[in-house]
Amino acid sequence: MSAKNVAHLLQKRVIAMLLVLISTCSILTAGVSAAGSTDVIKLERFGMSGVSYTSASLGTCTLHQMYYDYGGETTIGFCGTKGGGMGTSLIGQTWGSPKEITDPSVQLMMAYYYAHSTGTFTDQAHSLGVDTIWDAGYTWYMNAWVQAILWRYQAGTFSDPVRASAEELMYVYNSLEGTHYTSIDDLQGDTSFRDRTQYIFDLGNQGVWGDCKVYEYSFTGAGSSTHPANTVQKVVIGDLSVGTTEEVYSLIVKKVDATNPTKGLSGAKFHIEATNGSYSKDVVTGPDGTAVLDGLTANTYAVTESEGPLGYQIDNAGPEYVVLPSNGSNSVTITFTDTPVITGSGSIRKVDADDPTIGLSGSVIRIDGVDNNFTGTYTSSAGGYFTEIPWDTMPIGSFVATEVAPPLNYTLSSDPSKVRQEFYWDGKNDVSLVFENDAKVKLRLEKKDDSGNPLPDVIFNILRDGQVIGTEATDAAGTITVPNITEGLYAFVESQPLPGYAKLREPVIVHVDQADVQSGGTITVTAANLKLPNLTIRKLDAQTKEPVPDTVFEIKGIHTGYHQDVTVDKTGTAVLTGVPVDSYEVIEKSVPLPYVTGEDNIQTIFLGPGENRELIFENLKQPELTISKKEAGTDNVIPGTVFTVEAIDGDYQEDWTTGTDGTVTKRVPPGVYRVSEKYVPLPFYLPDEDADRTQEISLNPGDVKTLEFENLRMPELTIYKEDSVASAPVEGARFHVTYTSTGEAADAPASLDYGYFLTDAAGEIKLHESGKRVYPGEFTIEEVEPASGFQMKDPTVQKIILRGGESKTVTFQNEPLNAIIVEKYDSVTHEALPGCTFQLRYLGGTSGTGGTIIGQKVTGKNGTAIWTALKSGTYIVEEIDPGDSYTIIQSSETVYLADSGEQSVITVRFENMPDGALLVRKVCSVNPSITLPDAEFKITYADGTLIGDNNGIFRTDENGEILVEGLSPGKSVVVTEIQAPPGFIIDTQSQTIQIKEGRTVSLTFKNQPKGELIIQKRDSATGQPLAGAEFRVTTAAGCEVGLDGVIGDSTLTQNGVFTTDSNGEIRISNLAPQALVITEIKAPKGYVMDAPSTNVVIGENGDTQTVVITNSKAGSLVIDKRDSLTGKPLEGVMFKVTTSTGEYVPDENGYISSNGIYYTDQNGLIQIDGVVGTLVVTEVETIPGYVIDPAKQTQTVQVNPNDTQTLYFTNTPSTTLVIEKYIEGTTTCLEGVTFLVTDSSGAVVGPSNGEYITDENGRIVIAGLEPGTTVTAREVKTLEGYVLDTAPKSIKIKAGEAQTLRFYNTPVGGVEIIKVNASKTSERIPDTTFEIRRVDDALVDTITTDSNGRAFLALENGAYYAVEIEANPDFRLDDTPHYFEVEDGKVTALRIENEELSGILIHKVDTSGEGIYGVKFLLYDEDRNPIGEFVSDDDGYVYITAEDLPEGANTSGRFYLRELEAAEGYILDEEYKTVYVRPGHTAEIEWVNEAITGQIQIYKYAAEPNDITGTPAGTPLQGAVYEISNARTGKVVDYITTDARGMAASKPLPLTRYKVVEVTAPAYWQLDSTVHDVTLEYPGQIIKISAFDKPSSLGVSITKRGNASVLAGSSMRYDFTIANTSNVDLESFFWHDRIPTDIARATVLTTGTYSARLNYRILYKTNYQTNYQVLASNLLTSNNYSFALNAIPVQAGEVVTDVYFDFGKVPVGFQSTANPTLSVVVNGNAVNGYQMVNRADVGGKYQGTWQTAQASWVTIIQRFWNTPDLPKTGY
Repeated sequence: MSAKNVAHLLQKRVIAMLLVLISTCSILTAGVSAAGSTDVIKLERFGMSGVSYTSASLGTCTLHQMYYDYGGETTIGFCGTKGGGMGTSLIGQTWGSPKEITDPSVQLMMAYYYAHSTGTFTDQAHSLGVDTIWDAGYTWYMNAWVQAILWRYQAGTFSDPVRASAEELMYVYNSLEGTHYTSIDDLQGDTSFRDRTQYIFDLGNQGVWGDCKVYEYSFTGAGSSTHPANTVQKVVIGDLSVGTTEEVYSLIVKKVDATNPTKGLSGAKFHIEATNGSYSKDVVTGPDGTAVLDGLTANTYAVTESEGPLGYQIDNAGPEYVVLPSNGSNSVTITFTDTPVITGSGSIRKVDADDPTIGLSGSVIRIDGVDNNFTGTYTSSAGGYFTEIPWDTMPIGSFVATEVAPPLNYTLSSDPSKVRQEFYWDGKNDVSLVFENDAKVKLRLEKKDDSGNPLPDVIFNILRDGQVIGTEATDAAGTITVPNITEGLYAFVESQPLPGYAKLREPVIVHVDQADVQSGGTITVTAANLKLPNLTIRKLDAQTKEPVPDTVFEIKGIHTGYHQDVTVDKTGTAVLTGVPVDSYEVIEKSVPLPYVTGEDNIQTIFLGPGENRELIFENLKQPELTISKKEAGTDNVIPGTVFTVEAIDGDYQEDWTTGTDGTVTKRVPPGVYRVSEKYVPLPFYLPDEDADRTQEISLNPGDVKTLEFENLRMPELTIYKEDSVASAPVEGARFHVTYTSTGEAADAPASLDYGYFLTDAAGEIKLHESGKRVYPGEFTIEEVEPASGFQMKDPTVQKIILRGGESKTVTFQNEPLNAIIVEKYDSVTHEALPGCTFQLRYLGGTSGTGGTIIGQKVTGKNGTAIWTALKSGTYIVEEIDPGDSYTIIQSSETVYLADSGEQSVITVRFENMPDGALLVRKVCSVNPSITLPDAEFKITYADGTLIGDNNGIFRTDENGEILVEGLSPGKSVVVTEIQAPPGFIIDTQSQTIQIKEGRTVSLTFKNQPKGELIIQKRDSATGQPLAGAEFRVTTAAGCEVGLDGVIGDSTLTQNGVFTTDSNGEIRISNLAPQALVITEIKAPKGYVMDAPSTNVVIGENGDTQTVVITNSKAGSLVIDKRDSLTGKPLEGVMFKVTTSTGEYVPDENGYISSNGIYYTDQNGLIQIDGVVGTLVVTEVETIPGYVIDPAKQTQTVQVNPNDTQTLYFTNTPSTTLVIEKYIEGTTTCLEGVTFLVTDSSGAVVGPSNGEYITDENGRIVIAGLEPGTTVTAREVKTLEGYVLDTAPKSIKIKAGEAQTLRFYNTPVGGVEIIKVNASKTSERIPDTTFEIRRVDDALVDTITTDSNGRAFLALENGAYYAVEIEANPDFRLDDTPHYFEVEDGKVTALRIENEELSGILIHKVDTSGEGIYGVKFLLYDEDRNPIGEFVSDDDGYVYITAEDLPEGANTSGRFYLRELEAAEGYILDEEYKTVYVRPGHTAEIEWVNEAITGQIQIYKYAAEPNDITGTPAGTPLQGAVYEISNARTGKVVDYITTDARGMAASKPLPLTRYKVVEVTAPAYWQLDSTVHDVTLEYPGQIIKISAFDKPSSLGVSITKRGNASVLAGSSMRYDFTIANTSNVDLESFFWHDRIPTDIARATVLTTGTYSARLNYRILYKTNYQTNYQVLASNLLTSNNYSFALNAIPVQAGEVVTDVYFDFGKVPVGFQSTANPTLSVVVNGNAVNGYQMVNRADVGGKYQGTWQTAQASWVTIIQRFWNTPDLPKTGY
């Protein structure tokens, strides 16, 4: 090792050993004289004092630093008498009589001390580099060591100088550092105390420290009262001398590449200056990288690089000190290195080949330079990264990285590319390499379904020898791979199957022996899951097998506790899918009417994994009873009959009434019923009581039975009276009728006298129509008086028995007296004709004219009429009405009755001719079988007489016919068509026909049908019908045709425009033969017209013409947007589409808005259908993370009919991370939420210390991230009114991708205050402060409105009021209380107005814009008369209100301001300023003062060795952040961070008092809470503060306790303890419990209480929800809450699986005080001996490093009963 290197090592070791407490501003400036002693020395002053330590040899030592006048120069002296007097009272007194101390060791150590404290070195010291000049602090502590050596010499304990000196060095170090070294051979660092001392002595013996004469002086002064002269100690002073030469020397300055020292660098500029100022020169290195300086004298030269070569950064600007000569050489070369500017980064990572997300530590790689001499071996650390590779110092060039040793339990990859990789490092481009290793032995579980398909996301506990070693879920391939397998028994225990699958009942066992371990490879086991069973319940009608809907079943799991009610659907089916494996009891609970629940309404069934079972339940309906009521002996029904139906064995009783069909049908409960007939309507009667009026019937479920009851009608009795000659009816005969009951009718009287009756014109008496009831029984009929002109004829009395339902006629005859009888017959059929009216006239004697009308008679049913009791003479019988449809042939007949003395009866016969009829038929001329209704005809007789009662108009019926009856035979009838049926042409030719007697004559008319036009619109390519095409149809002459064939009148449909329907058709009927023109006026949407018009001719006889007109489909434009690298479609990219002329594509032809803007869908596509022509497509805006390609931003395309054109656009992705923030449960974004973004090392990402704030879209977009870096985003500040989401999210950055992290905030209850300007309510007022108090006046908090005039405070439910305590300077204070309530965790909004003030607002600031406190101003009016003095507040504001102005709020005009007194540390500004005031406005002035400044510096050191970082005590610490605040106002004025030297300097600060406190400690160090109170008192002052940090110690703990065993089906409780055992605060502190849902269900959670008052929240997860849900928030740690986890609303089968307590930041010592608890209930079907494992963990983060701990508890399940055998039903 060179002398220079040894010297540097010594310095490093000594500095590391001795704690540097103070760095003073200057070093000793006075040297020691070169030769001889001084006779008298004088004490000038004292320096540092008060250091004490204990030496085993010297005892307690108290030291002082004394400065003496030594020959006109100031030097340090040492105490010559231990324990002698010395103090400030002796300043100015003298010591003399010097005596030389000749001990060489004393002289050596004194030379060592004076050389370093005064900077007086030999050339040899300079050349060795042991020429460090101590500062005052270090000089003071080395003073302590040399003083001890001097006292050891005087005490005579200095025989072994090295040992004695080393001992004192150890004692001084122990005292200062608080260590306890006991031997000088103990290592402090890597060197012992003895070795350090020996090295100093070795150099001194070589003359390196120079020659030092040492003198002891005795006190010669007068002494003092404190220190009498005889008590004053001696003083020892050294006189150092060094030799000099007069030779000349050369200095060569060389500049080389730091990464390739053989490469000289030209163009580096250096400044060379002798330390004594005797020489100064600037040089530039030449092509070989050197600059030579000749002719230099012996001296120390400072070489400083002032400008580096182009493209290089200066490594060490210097100055570097060079001593000439050096090591006997007259030429010295000093080499400077510069490092190329490094902008790239390197990363090599070792990962598991099966899971590249798992980094592997312990792998060793070697990196060898290919074109350089670099070589290095490195070991992967946590995460698999090789963090020790010196990328920033590696040479530029090619390298080979080779894996030389795999991690423990891993093997080198068989793929050479994964063991040896080449790369080139140029410092500019990033290098990222990944090495993969296969585990030496791996265990792989393959999870499949019963079809062999992989099952992902199935969770298994992995056990080794009964201990859980992990919990994992199967990947997308259905596998779990366990690396690093050693010998043992492994088990995969399924804890959470995939939803819908049955959990494995047995673990998958694998035994791995030593042979397996040695052979390596992968051991694969397979586990198949069957789906959870399905149960189908079918409900059928037992008889018809038809489904029965709406039946309710109860399904109960016998062991699992599963319980559910289901209702079958309209198909009678209910399906339960994915039910737990168990035996089930299925109970039919209710069945819809009319069904009856059967006795077999319970079935039992076992459902195993993968089974699909079915249970069928059948039901019979309630029995159906029909009561039928008919007329006896017929099928005639009897409605309205009332029956009483009553249950013999039940309570049912109801009256039923037969309906119109004579029946009544109802369903009744099963049982035995009695049915009694209660009432029957007329003309029926109730049968006798002894008859069958009551029936009994038994009804069972499913029966359909009918009871038939019959009733007889009441009998009908007709008495008929006829003459005995012609059997003609006789009117006016008188009869008497009586009745005697035969017992057949229940309600008949025993006897009844019906009274007397006369026969009517028909010769009848109908007793049953007389208004009296006719009962079955015996009737006696007696003729008591004949009709006039008749005499009675026996029998005159008749008896008849009538039974129910009978109808009988009893006939009596009378003999006529002198009668004329008329008989009337049809002349064609010769049938008797009733209803003809005749008149009889008496002429008298035998002849005569006129005569007397005797009367008129109408022929009866036998065609006869009779006149009796006629006197003799001549009569005329005349027919005056032939009756309907007949014509009189012979109108009269003369009859003579002779006067012979006997009764004379004469019969006269008449015949009538029947009328004729006309049948008119209307048919189609093309097909006469088609008859035509709705044709109108006019029918008249030939003489023009109209026929019928409608002016002769008749219309054909649905059969196309008209039948006209009652026409006079022999007459001619004329028939004319006046209106044709729709769709036919009228037949205008009349027809005539003659009417025949008693016959129907017919006429047939034929119509020619009109034509029809069918227009069909079709796609020209596919033939598909097209709706929406518009046509106009005209005649050849141009007249428009309407829908009904009408030409050119007001009935035209839609102005003659027709539109094709959904079938693509238009039908126009009623067209006469003609030529038509079809013109298309509008094509369907998305189509273009092929031909504008078509001609067609409609022919005769109903010609139908079909015209097919095609359209070509308009083209389609597809815009395809993709990632240029991956081809991934991009959603949400904005395009504008226009025509070539700049017009927007019409809305109806696409899906765009009127401005032509489109956005790509989730497939990256935009499709615009129905376009034709030249289109211009421009990409307007892409999505975050992508860059528009300018070359393809606008594209033009021609789209033709039936054509689809596709334009392809690509965007180049930037490597981008997008963070999105939303309100929980909504898509509402949140602006203004702050996130901290860090990489995997914990270093912040980007500017602003890694903090980003969401924009108005709730987004943060971070571009330019390093691919492969894992970035973590954590919310650090949310909006007021929302719960901070402290759960971080991480993502690995992929090259060229835009990736997204989404976060959600839960709103909290509280108050929101909006402060607005009363005169302009749209203007919000910031900086208004409110107190929020409860209604009992208890202060809750103070809040201030933000820049948006909003202030929010989270509050518990309750009543409060808000009162303004500080207004915005521009507004008047409104101290009115505003009362409000917070309910149900909601936000209450208050809108409060302020009145704007008039006045002047002064803001006094320094040059950085910070407000200045305490500046006094004087206000003058425009005549320079003083108005008042005002002083700036803490923020530098002075508000001069309207009340301070002469005319109050109405003040206006010019005023002047002058600064009277500046604030402390600032220069007074004496300039007057002018300000104008007007009412209602505030005049604002910003007034700047220049500060008088000083500076605060921090020096940060390690207080103790750090075992984590390996940092020794006393090492400078980088990365400590200090906050400097104004001591009076508390306002922060600066943040400073220590550099690699442990030093941090503030910006220039105004002179005042400050407080300095550490706010962020370096990584792995505790925060120092010391508050340094300092004051800057004069310009340019620098205050230096030394501070120390102790190492941080991280730790957390969690314990869990529960039952050792528990019975299946019972409950148990877990108790937890949680603590932060770190010596630092932890962020993101949590504890979490995983509930053993494989065997238990959580019931109750109690939160416990905790040692520090904080707010926290509780989250939970379920087996259906992979994301955490909020259970409760804003909980207080001082309260113990209880939550029923089994009351959380969840779906069927969904259970709570995890609970998570989220505390945020917790202090040191944070722990549970009342233990949290969790109660669970164990499944009743748990297997005896099953191990129920519950796991919990706790964690927190400090400076990006997580500290976690776990706990688990195992409970054994016990069963003490036998499972009963299940019934076989359902198996």
